[in-house]
Amino acid sequence: MARDSGFAYPPGIKPLLRFQLNGSFNVLKDFAGKATDEEWTARSFPSANIIGFTVWHAARSIDWAVNCVLRDQPELVEGAEWKDLSRPDAFFGAGATKEAADDVAKSVPRQRVIDYLAALGPDTLAWLDSTPQEWLDQPVDLKSDRSRERGYVDEPVWEAIEDLNGIPRWQFLARPCVSHIRVHLGEVTSQLESLRA
Repeated sequence: MARDSGFAYPPGIKPLLRFQLNGSFNVLKDFAGKATDEEWTARSFPSANIIGFTVWHAARSIDWAVNCVLRDQPELVEGAEWKDLSRPDAFFGAGATKEAADDVAKSVPRQRVIDYLAALGPDTLAWLDSTPQEWLDQPVDLKSDRSRERGYVDEPVWEAIEDLNGIPRWQFLARPCVSHIRVHLGEVTSQLESLRA
């Protein structure tokens, strides 16, 4: 039976996907390392999220996508060492209220997010290296029991992620963990430049 080409994992794309995923960790750590603690908790304009929240959200999005969704295991942030980064009312950033987002930025130190990214990266890349191509072709299920238990299939989170449900796993990995990260990197970079102007 021929497979739907929309689900086909392009031959030879895994090294590129790995390169880009590794880049996500590097650009976030680099940005957080260059921002000051004062900038981490600053808002560049009234309707903007605080910079520290956006970087935390980007890191949490990778943890959610890889561990909760793709690996169906506890997120790194659920472990004892990283519990202080967990903010259940902010989920992984999607669907967070402005108040919850502000609390994240003001209560999660910049260095903790850098350390979290440094811990998350190697395990994530090792997992990708060991994952068969055929598995990555299959559709992603965002409504697993684990996701339900964490409120990720309820509003307001579901509204932000429902269009990702059912896409091929490799595309899912590329969206929240790569393209979404680059969008937010552009956002916080311009905000930081505005703060420094």
